[in-house]
Amino acid sequence: MKKVCFVLLLSVCVGSLAHAQQKKDTSILLALPADAPNVARLKVRLVELALANPALQELDLRQELTKYEANRAKAALLDMVTAAGNLNEFTINRNGTNTGNNNLLYPRYNFGILVPLGRFVSVPAEVKIAKTNKKIFAKQKEREGLEIKAAVLRAYEEYSANKQMLELHLPLLEDAYTNYKTTEAKFSKGETEATVEALNASYRIYNTEMVRKITLERDLRESKLTLEGIIGTTMEDVLMKL
Repeated sequence: MKKVCFVLLLSVCVGSLAHAQQKKDTSILLALPADAPNVARLKVRLVELALANPALQELDLRQELTKYEANRAKAALLDMVTAAGNLNEFTINRNGTNTGNNNLLYPRYNFGILVPLGRFVSVPAEVKIAKTNKKIFAKQKEREGLEIKAAVLRAYEEYSANKQMLELHLPLLEDAYTNYKTTEAKFSKGETEATVEALNASYRIYNTEMVRKITLERDLRESKLTLEGIIGTTMEDVLMKL
């Protein structure tokens, strides 16, 4: 008799807990578009958000920097030629009294041009390096953009698949819960076919389905967080503005 009372008490407690756990988690079971055009629109929007990634913005800044480096290298061409000159005192003072010594100071005018020949090679090379770096950053941005696009689409498919698996599992959980509650009711009425073993068996099945639900919910939450980490915002916000 004590065993029967304990089983009844346990079934009531488990039933209350099970009823509470039956509620759907609307924070992860979002209403995703089902028709192809809206699904395509959603994917395009997710890719747009993902391409606003700070890593790509950094590449834009580095690419902009190469433009300034090229301009600086080009400006160095102006420094390649250096002019120098001097005038002696007798050239300036032509009316001086010591005309005899003036003839000894030649040349009267000293001008020179210094041309570092090595700069004719190094400056164009620096310009080419800056331009090449700009092309490299452009290709790097293109490659990383494709990688981010692939990553966000994979993350969306993962989230969508996990959502569908959870939704498909919920009816199985509901059936297990219904079977458990039916067996519990029969056991409470003392019906012969509703034994303690049958009640325990129905509870074990229901418990197994509950564990599966918790696992699927965890996978769905993780895939949602992964997707949101790539796009930089929540799926709720994206769907609301779609």
